[in-house]
Amino acid sequence: MSNETEHRGSTRSRSETPPHVSPYEFTKTGVVGDQRDSMLQSELQILPELGKSRRRGHKLPPQSFTYGITMPRRDGGVNEALCHGPEKERATNPDFEFVRDYSALNKAALEAGMTTAKDQSRFRTVHDIKKKVFIRDVSLGKKPHKFPDNMVFGTPNRPSTPIGEVLQNRFLDNWLETMEKKQATLKKERTDAANAFKGSYHTKASLLRQAKIPVDPKPLWKMPKFAQGENQVDSFRTETERRRAFSANTFDSIPRQGTYHSGIYNVPRTTVKT
Repeated sequence: MSNETEHRGSTRSRSETPPHVSPYEFTKTGVVGDQRDSMLQSELQILPELGKSRRRGHKLPPQSFTYGITMPRRDGGVNEALCHGPEKERATNPDFEFVRDYSALNKAALEAGMTTAKDQSRFRTVHDIKKKVFIRDVSLGKKPHKFPDNMVFGTPNRPSTPIGEVLQNRFLDNWLETMEKKQATLKKERTDAANAFKGSYHTKASLLRQAKIPVDPKPLWKMPKFAQGENQVDSFRTETERRRAFSANTFDSIPRQGTYHSGIYNVPRTTVKT
């Protein structure tokens, strides 16, 4: 590859710059500072030109560069070929094993003219090609599993139905007993709830007499210049209506439940005799 092709993908070359303009004019050092050839190829040194798009690129590798993914050689080379077979190699190096390479066998069968499945099967029967497969962990290699003599394989059988309990109608009796216990428990809960409110009970008037009048908490601190500020939004037409509404809300929130006394009335349930 020539030098012209190598510099085709570079950022800028001297031939692209007009003759009356120095190629170092658009670098960070300018014409007055240092001038090195590497500045014309560095993206950090080149400044953008007015009204022109920036040219970006990289140098092409040398002629000895090989494009693509490298395929590492995992075979033993001449040494493995002279050892005659994988048995000796496997005994000395247990980190890998040799298995049959079906991809290479199918390729060789096609090159030999075997196009049907029957012909390819016969070809694999006569020929054999091995490949080396590395084992990452020797302990995970193929080991025979030993099972006890009384080991039973398969899904366990369903347990037999107790025919005695079926004939005695035991399942129905158990269900009836369970339902009777549930009904008795529910009836007892209702009776206890009804007896809890017999006699005197509180009304809204009694709750109002016992309730404590809430005291307004201490107001939060405000800056002096905002302490006398007027509200920008008002929901009431006059100040009298505002005080009347807040007074009614405060009076009604005494017997109510909740943190802000806005829930339901805190009045216990009463039983009505029929």
